[in-house]
Amino acid sequence: MVKRIHRIKAVAGWMIAVLCGMLASCDATIHFYPEPEPEPEPEPVAAPVRIHVDWSGYGKNVPMGMTVMCQHVDSGRLSKSIDNNIDYVTPYLLPGRYWAAVFNLTEREFQNIGFRGLDTVETAEAYPRRQSCPAWYADSAGDSTYIACEPDWLAVDTIMTDPVNPFDQPETGVKVIGTLHPKNIIYTLHVTIHSDSITNLRSARSVISGFASGRRLASDRPNDNAETVTLLMGADVWTREKLSTNSSAGCVKANVRCFGLPGNHQGKAEENILEFQAMLTDGKSILKFVVPVGDVIEERNSPADKRGDNLDLYINVWLDFSLPTGENPGGDDDKPGGDSGDNPDGKPGEKPEDPDRDFNVWVDDWDQQEDIIISIGSNKRFKFDYKH
Repeated sequence: MVKRIHRIKAVAGWMIAVLCGMLASCDATIHFYPEPEPEPEPEPVAAPVRIHVDWSGYGKNVPMGMTVMCQHVDSGRLSKSIDNNIDYVTPYLLPGRYWAAVFNLTEREFQNIGFRGLDTVETAEAYPRRQSCPAWYADSAGDSTYIACEPDWLAVDTIMTDPVNPFDQPETGVKVIGTLHPKNIIYTLHVTIHSDSITNLRSARSVISGFASGRRLASDRPNDNAETVTLLMGADVWTREKLSTNSSAGCVKANVRCFGLPGNHQGKAEENILEFQAMLTDGKSILKFVVPVGDVIEERNSPADKRGDNLDLYINVWLDFSLPTGENPGGDDDKPGGDSGDNPDGKPGEKPEDPDRDFNVWVDDWDQQEDIIISIGSNKRFKFDYKH
């Protein structure tokens, strides 16, 4: 029994000695082995896609080129395509959806339109360029408005495209992710001045204030009136029409292009002021009419035979061009209209045989105007006693 106990102790001691030797032979440093890093995800692959552009809704001149902007909805990354082929563009785009916008030509090819904010589709904006103030117009509106050039025709459209997926391509051709349908956004303002004494008018020129300063390409309406522009209608754009039923009654008309009324226009008379300057046939009577017209500007539907992108605004106003009392427009007291030899060159001070012949002959001296301020509540603005 005693020998058995000694053998057990001997075995236990031997085992302890072996374990101690094994521990002594091991490195005391504890090693931590990091988990292997995951492999990086592959870079997104840009895929060729197609965006069609349908110009059938644009009734103006066929454009010679176009600009298409594509902006990634999530990352904001912008791609711009400029092409003389106006049927489609084929940009290489990363996966995702895009805002796409189009306008005719490029921003540098417009004579009277400028662009700003083209770093994003949302802020891209077109505006009419400034022109210098003519000497005959006393501009006192301040910094919130300026005299604008007559804008070129401009067509735009904006859409959200279908998703771009490089692994979802047709077996043949290129995947189409959307179609743009550009339409005209430029208005034509038609101004008509009616009068019972239209034959007394020799020349006319005018300005009208309170119109939109531009438009964002992605917006469905012109800019608000934080800034407005004034439109200029010089003596060279007015034409005269007489009524066959009354030799002295008729109207003068002028057209001017613009970006339309501000998006927040309220239809109040004082929002748009028409200043109309008239030189009468006596060659010395100059009248300046100041008429609030913001409440009578009408937008009418285009005739059925015209394209749907015609945007038209109309103003009709009645003014009196009577010669000063006692004035004789002719050269002699017994020849009220002047004889057939009077005024062969259309010089002021003599009335020609044909009152239409010298209408809008340019006259340099338009000084000493008689100002006629027509109030908002006056019915002199809208006296329609005849149908034209």
